[in-house]
Amino acid sequence: MSFESFRNLATTMRIYQRNVQDRKWEPEAPYMKEVVKPGDIRLHFGGSDGRHSYLLSKQVGPNGKVHVYEPSNYSYAIMSRLIRWHGLKNVTPHNAAIGSAEGTMILSVPKKMSGHLGRAYGVVTDKGGTASDEKLATGNKTEFVDQPTAVVSLDGLMEKEKLPRVDFIRCDVEGAEIRFIEGGKKTIERDLPSLLIEIHPFSLQRNFASSGEQVRDYFLSLGYRMWQLNDDNSHMFESTQIDPKRRWKDYFLIHPKRGPSLPEGMFRKAFAN
Repeated sequence: MSFESFRNLATTMRIYQRNVQDRKWEPEAPYMKEVVKPGDIRLHFGGSDGRHSYLLSKQVGPNGKVHVYEPSNYSYAIMSRLIRWHGLKNVTPHNAAIGSAEGTMILSVPKKMSGHLGRAYGVVTDKGGTASDEKLATGNKTEFVDQPTAVVSLDGLMEKEKLPRVDFIRCDVEGAEIRFIEGGKKTIERDLPSLLIEIHPFSLQRNFASSGEQVRDYFLSLGYRMWQLNDDNSHMFESTQIDPKRRWKDYFLIHPKRGPSLPEGMFRKAFAN
């Protein structure tokens, strides 16, 4: 076994243990159960190591479906192994990025100080050779490795996978949020899915000539409402502001159409008022 194969296996084992022990979740994760119901169809773009997919699988149950997309070959290998180890029959992994149309783009993956590829902060662009938010935030002279990756669009994959609808989308694509929208307007405007979307203002501007406000304004124009965590992650509050203090941040976007059918919780109560 090569060192990289051993490293991949060790990382998978560590994440598997965290999942079964129900620990070290991202702060937004506990709120997903308030927008997910058994039988839902869910999409996850930027699946990374598959931790959110594990939660989504449990929440949608045996009659639900989860399709998860991850462009990094290294992360995809970890995610796929975790799906097998957990026996997640309702989760289908895909080694691809989300974009405006089917094709190929370049994924720039940062190297750690150890020289090994990381699992986070990869950026998909047309030409590669980009800098991620991690480099700009830390000042590190991070080296990036470019690898070609397949790209799918939301509208295209709905047809390809023969999905009748989508109920929830987790989108964590390091600045390609605008490309996700461009390739998915038909589906978004038809199904009005709930979303947990990570918005990256710097990467949006640098790599896609867009902005966090442009992403937000598209959903607000459809009637969505927006929530985010406060600075110490102690509670969720409703606000349409893109947090100026963060280089990236997660936001829940929920349409009033979904309000009455949401599980019990703060979001359902908000729509009842």
